[in-house]
Amino acid sequence: MKLGAHIAALRKSKGMTQEQLAAAVGISAPAVSKWETDTSCPDISLLCPIARALGTNVDKLLQFEEMLSKDELTKRNNEIVETAIKGNLEKAESMLNNLLHTYPSDYELKYNASLTLDMFAMLFPLETSEKLNKWKELKKQLLEEIRMAGVSSYWQSTVSKLAGLAIQNGELEQAEQMLKELPEHTSDSSMLWAQLYLKRNEPEKAVEVTQKRLYVLVRKLQLCLISQMNKEMIPGAEQTLEICKVYRQVEEIFKIGGETSEGLFIEAYLRMGNYEEAKNSAVKLINDIMGTVQQPNPLLFYPAIKIEDGQPIATREMKKMMLEGIMKEEFFEVYRQDIEFQRAIEKLQQDIQNSN
Repeated sequence: MKLGAHIAALRKSKGMTQEQLAAAVGISAPAVSKWETDTSCPDISLLCPIARALGTNVDKLLQFEEMLSKDELTKRNNEIVETAIKGNLEKAESMLNNLLHTYPSDYELKYNASLTLDMFAMLFPLETSEKLNKWKELKKQLLEEIRMAGVSSYWQSTVSKLAGLAIQNGELEQAEQMLKELPEHTSDSSMLWAQLYLKRNEPEKAVEVTQKRLYVLVRKLQLCLISQMNKEMIPGAEQTLEICKVYRQVEEIFKIGGETSEGLFIEAYLRMGNYEEAKNSAVKLINDIMGTVQQPNPLLFYPAIKIEDGQPIATREMKKMMLEGIMKEEFFEVYRQDIEFQRAIEKLQQDIQNSN
């Protein structure tokens, strides 16, 4: 990040105006404006006063801290994720916090850390509300720092995430302001990239970029269908069941979704009061979740999207959470003695035990 943009980001994070910074340093407000627009640079004698006024030091002001390379960031992030998946949450949290402390100006790290915190919440939903709120607050802090710094590569997605957090927290006015910062209509850059590659006589790259875009759109379609399962949106049982059927068709056509559509059917059948079918879907879901992820439809996604063969649909921790949820759910109490249901539960328990 250029020095001017960095000064502006630090000033805004402190809640200072250009006039206030100018007064603290002993120069004019137009001079600060010129720094922030990179029209001019501050005199070297002013670096220490500027740093003090902004609550930082000269090294951080000039961004001398070391940054992680993309490869190193990916490696470190994978290590944290693997540690968490193995159940060592405390160590994974420590690894993440140490990285953030060591590289305080690495905004790509901050963005990836926000995604890692989402992963923590997904893997460990039964953690205390204090812990879950701590992750949420740290995620918000990291995203706010990225937003205030104006990091162009992450700015739009960062503002979207902050708006989402504000909506979750009931901060609707703040969410509205965030959404107004985003462009009302965004062009699909992947289509432009495809046209560029075709102009360059690189059709294989054009295929790759459109396949990746299609994959993202299919996942978004599935998320939209899942969101419509909310009772407050669509309370009708017939419509809910239709959403489940469409989701399964999408899953079967594109071979994307982890074969977890039975989970939606359980919800639909429970709303309909069709407990026998809900039980049957639960049995299918238990059997499916012990399998491996299927390759996305190769005719539509190869070679751009490839999944490692043998990759399990769910981690051991996810299977344990699913088992605990089933054992606590009152609905399933009626079927504890059902032979088919009992076999599925025993099979899941054995699968979890074997994965130790």
